Amino acid sequence: MGSWAAGLARALVAAILAGSASALLLWSLDRAGEWFAAHHGMVWLLPAAGWLTQWFYRQTGAGGMVEILADIREPRQRVTWRMAPAVLTGTILTHLCGGSAGREGTAVQAGAALAGRAGADLRVGIAAGFGSVFGTPWAGLFYALEIAGLRTATPALATLCLLGAFAGDRVAQAWGAHHTVYRIQHWPAWWAIGWAAAAGLLFGLAAWSYHLLTDVVKRYIPVIAGGLLVATVLYSTQAWQFSGLGVPGISAAFVAPAAPGDWLAKLSLTAVTVGSGFRGGEATPLFFVGATLGNALSQPLGMPMDWLAGLGFVAVFAAATRTPLASSVMAAELFGPAVIPFALAACFSADAAARTAQRLWHRSAGSPAR
Repeated sequence: MGSWAAGLARALVAAILAGSASALLLWSLDRAGEWFAAHHGMVWLLPAAGWLTQWFYRQTGAGGMVEILADIREPRQRVTWRMAPAVLTGTILTHLCGGSAGREGTAVQAGAALAGRAGADLRVGIAAGFGSVFGTPWAGLFYALEIAGLRTATPALATLCLLGAFAGDRVAQAWGAHHTVYRIQHWPAWWAIGWAAAAGLLFGLAAWSYHLLTDVVKRYIPVIAGGLLVATVLYSTQAWQFSGLGVPGISAAFVAPAAPGDWLAKLSLTAVTVGSGFRGGEATPLFFVGATLGNALSQPLGMPMDWLAGLGFVAVFAAATRTPLASSVMAAELFGPAVIPFALAACFSADAAARTAQRLWHRSAGSPAR
């Protein structure tokens, strides 16, 4: 009983820290986005921001998601509290200069690092970070368990992760954090589950393409060159809607037709930003990719635009992170329970398509699939 009480106390501390970090992140990114919108010339400082971020990481010895997952599987204290300020600072710099990145990775890494500092399981911090940064605590629970491997979860751990996710979300709300509301107004008949699964295949291929491009960028484009490439594209095209999180573009995809190539533009700029070494998550840009791709598919498929935008929103993320269950739960929290059968079909179809494409690609290249 004493051991359980101690674990519960550590989980609550971790949730308070993670929720507070998410609130700080959300507030900071709002301010950074406002500053960049008023000073687009900041984009030319993106290469310097990338170099400074990597220098800071080298000085602090902070790791990333690879170290977190490795510590979950085989605890060796690879994750230290220094990861939290490092990833928060790096993400703010990325957004301050217009890089195309997100916030999920930052919240999750900061949450895990702070949970480790509090003596809690890292998965509690992941759940609290994810649940609080998006306002989706149930998805936070499943994301933490799914990304680390569902078979490793125990009822006790799941309970602590659930507590962490909900407590972290409440703490972030108490600090004044707010989340964008997305709504699906038009629903097809039940038989459209087949169309959801079919669209999921395309969403999965988009997610696979994102990872393929990101891997190429990691190999050949260092952070300074990546920053210069993103800055040049944004400034020369004046396509500022593809910088930062891209939340206005996501919202617009639910109510008005998007340009057919919007999803590809955001995918490419995010792959260069993240792949070359800038910090920040990739979830919100992937929401943009999925929502605008779903928007573009609505007319040829003859399906409601906002419905397909919502499915793309979660399915591309599901396939990119291999978390179809958590993404389906997120869909229910964002769009209501009516979306559940459609979301399950789209997310699991997308995940299967991405995995199959990856296996075939590696087989043709003669290298083992990851």
